[in-house]
Amino acid sequence: MSGLLRPFLWGAVPLFTLLLALMPVLPTRALVLVIVAWLVLLVLRAFVDPVPITRAQLRWCGFLALPFLLMLLDNLRAPDLAEGWKHTERSAALLLFPVGFLLLGAPSTAPFRRAMTDVFSATAMALALYANIGITISGIPASTGGGFAYDYRAAFTAITSLHPPYAAYFLLCAALFQLDRVLCGATYRAWRIAAILLLFTSSALLASRMPLVAFLVAALCIVALRLHRGRALVLAGTILLGGVLTALALPGARQRIMESFDATAIPATQAEVNSSNIRRAIAHCTHEAIGAHWLVGTGQARAQATLDTCYQQFGIPILLDGSYGTHNQPLHWWLCFGIAGLLLFVLYFSVLLRSAWHVRDHAHFAFLVLLLLCMLTENLLARQWGVVLFASFNALFVAGRLETNTRPGST
Repeated sequence: MSGLLRPFLWGAVPLFTLLLALMPVLPTRALVLVIVAWLVLLVLRAFVDPVPITRAQLRWCGFLALPFLLMLLDNLRAPDLAEGWKHTERSAALLLFPVGFLLLGAPSTAPFRRAMTDVFSATAMALALYANIGITISGIPASTGGGFAYDYRAAFTAITSLHPPYAAYFLLCAALFQLDRVLCGATYRAWRIAAILLLFTSSALLASRMPLVAFLVAALCIVALRLHRGRALVLAGTILLGGVLTALALPGARQRIMESFDATAIPATQAEVNSSNIRRAIAHCTHEAIGAHWLVGTGQARAQATLDTCYQQFGIPILLDGSYGTHNQPLHWWLCFGIAGLLLFVLYFSVLLRSAWHVRDHAHFAFLVLLLLCMLTENLLARQWGVVLFASFNALFVAGRLETNTRPGST
């Protein structure tokens, strides 16, 4: 029996690992099922054909799982364990993917990593095409009263069920992966450049400002690290100028960029709310809540209620729908876990950045830069779309650096 099961498992594991890269188009429940099936196959293979585990893999797995372990400990402060787990399980990917890639031997060699990023990029392009073809066919109804940017984003969400900033993370991470492949001299260079242009333009249509800025910064990092100074300066200038002109040429992006300069005060009424001035109210309440709980935090289960109590003073209904968190990942961890959460955030990403820089893993370094900047305006690790994107590729990159010849059947 094991003679038949072994080759099946060694073939199924790479396939299901590649299926993880379909996350831009998989509904939430389907993505969860893929992750569960992937882990089950890895565990079965570990029983049938154990994978050697090095001390480095154990250390890295423990390190990458630290945020999730802190959340588990924080459950003890929740009103009840079920309530605490509801918040913790959203970030379970921070444990599951390190276990899968580092301890259970999911494929992570350089060829597989290239295949994984290419599948992810193709899927992100499919998402962009599906959404924009659908919007072109159905039109953009003036349903929000906020202008083109908000009407387009509402239409995009209606078609894809994705929150626009998180869709932008998918699109721009894919563009970043393809930029790295182009600069590495990969085949099909013209197609990859076309993919980068499509992905960036599609993201600019979503008019999520920080992801666009983050992509340009991360792209400049890759260019500076991959090319000699002369070529790097020329290409960096081209990317920067092209990105800025594209954003300004599209009405939605231009509208939201201009809003950033008009947000001078907290809105007094619902009618005055836009994507920028509402963040002043969020920042005010985040500062107030952290000031009151800076040492040990509120606990994950009480963080949103603490903010909602503060939001009531502004009388803005949209702020009271129970979903407006800190919109800043390091401040979210500080509010939830106290000073330990902030210190963990700094340590966690400092170690990851230093490691990627030290081994000259340019794609991983730029990926971290992009998502770190995005974390300044979104609780990226508190929602499944964001945490699965980060945790899966981060674990893949780290595991790839630790790949050894002792791992049998490596793809």
